[in-house]
Amino acid sequence: MGIQGLLPLLKSIQRPTELKKFSGETFGVDAYGWLHRGAVSCAIELAQGKPTRKYVDFAMNRVRMVKHFGITPYIVFDGDFLPSKADTEASREKRREESRKAGLELLKAGKPAQAQQELQKAIDVTPEMARHLIEELKKAGIPYVVAPYEADPQLVYLERQGLISGILSEDSDLLVFGAKRLLTKLEPHGQCIEINRRDFCACREISLTGWTDTEFRQMAILSGCDYLGSITGLGLKTAYRMIRKHKTSEKAILGILS
Repeated sequence: MGIQGLLPLLKSIQRPTELKKFSGETFGVDAYGWLHRGAVSCAIELAQGKPTRKYVDFAMNRVRMVKHFGITPYIVFDGDFLPSKADTEASREKRREESRKAGLELLKAGKPAQAQQELQKAIDVTPEMARHLIEELKKAGIPYVVAPYEADPQLVYLERQGLISGILSEDSDLLVFGAKRLLTKLEPHGQCIEINRRDFCACREISLTGWTDTEFRQMAILSGCDYLGSITGLGLKTAYRMIRKHKTSEKAILGILS
């Protein structure tokens, strides 16, 4: 969804925790998030079209770590592109291609460190990369599913249906979709940050007492997201004040125009 600044807005309800505290539970995992993290270490090979499985190794190491702490990972993959994000995807693809060309030029110029930094911006997790991970998950007997479209709403659906106890992801957008328990900022030894929806009323940065999921979602979308153009100069705090005043995004927009 692309909501900027959401985690800082919820800083006071972010609780340091460890995976071992959730032993015996099942957590949904954003597969593309792990694949992207893993691809960082082989950005040059990917840009050059060289064979590499480092991204698979990274993701499977994460799977083994989660299982080590007694958690069953339920891996969720992105499916098809959303038509409503066509413009955003086209813009991202253009930026990735520009970074790929710039990175390869730096590599030719004998500047591998700078090339690595530039080529990280060109990383695109492809269906083929996802397939390679799925093959390993099948061998290891790890449950997985490919979402119809994006993984985020699929993960929240699984949580609502009681199939998972929470979600492991670096993407705070899951809270906008309605995630109840999000574990983020996962470290190599199992330390992470928990954000629980039941703590929203204790948030000190903004008052969310009495707020519905719909109002929270409208605040986030009004501040700017991937599905439509953003209103210049309107960030999360301004969007919060407008939804608090007008209650709906439609009335808030009318307030801007008046």
